[in-house]
Amino acid sequence: MPPVAIIQKSTAKIAFAGEIRDKKLIDVFTEASISGLTGVLKLKVASNEYYFYFVRGSLIYSSNLKKNMDTTVIDIIKYSGFISREKLLRCEKHKSKEMKTILEMLIDEGFVSMLLYSKVISLAIRINVIEAMLETDGNYSFEIKAKIDSVQGVRPVPLTLLTPISTLIEENRGAVKKVTDSLYSEIDKCDGVSYLKPNQSFLHNAITDDSDYLKFFATAVADYIDKRWSFPRFFLKDRLLNSIAVYTFRTLIVIAICFFLYLAIMTTTLDLKSDNISGKDFYFIRQKISESLKNFGNNVKQNVPKANSQDDKNRGGIKLKNRKK
Repeated sequence: MPPVAIIQKSTAKIAFAGEIRDKKLIDVFTEASISGLTGVLKLKVASNEYYFYFVRGSLIYSSNLKKNMDTTVIDIIKYSGFISREKLLRCEKHKSKEMKTILEMLIDEGFVSMLLYSKVISLAIRINVIEAMLETDGNYSFEIKAKIDSVQGVRPVPLTLLTPISTLIEENRGAVKKVTDSLYSEIDKCDGVSYLKPNQSFLHNAITDDSDYLKFFATAVADYIDKRWSFPRFFLKDRLLNSIAVYTFRTLIVIAICFFLYLAIMTTTLDLKSDNISGKDFYFIRQKISESLKNFGNNVKQNVPKANSQDDKNRGGIKLKNRKK
């Protein structure tokens, strides 16, 4: 199982706490970094709870209560096109037998390399940080810990790269949220943007890019605001016509099947037996049974005397023989 941040020897000492509406999250990160703190920064919001793990001021890991990291990593790998559905189903089928998680199975089977895993989990941690930075209402607290073990394969988050994202959130929160909510969507058009490829998901482009995700994300959002690239819109003419054609064809197929079933039912004749059994039928059956029983009794009576008379003759013959002797 991939390692997770393990907290040891908790002292339960709070270094600082407050409300994020009074202080931006980037400033909270900076305070923990400048102070060189080791511990966990907890951020509680209305619908989630985030955890940021620091070691001597370096942000090494993050997670949230709503969705565990293994599930996030698998979703990124699956929906970014780096693994086929057949391979995923194969690992899903044998995970209980091997007593392993799907992610462990994918790594053990060689479907996911350690390089890909390292890039994906590092990306997932950064996605978690950006989502937390979009929160506007909640409280935070930093608990100092004696020791936090590092997570294998995870690259620490450079806090300096969070400053451009924080600025973008202040200036155009809607664009940042739009990109954050559309990470699995395909890129539609790119006008002079070389780091993005159309017909590939945003995350697929991010993973194949060599730069840190925070830098990639900030650049992509800035270009998105400048309309240098876009996500596909449903009401584009070609996509709309294609969708109408597909759903019209499916509707016609369903109507044809229903019409065929209707004809099959209506043309099938069902012969229902409408003969009523009268009392005469019961009387006739009872009479036949009575006659059969009477005949059976007469046969028994006729056979019994014959057997007895024959036995008497045999016995009489035996007695005469004995007397002669």
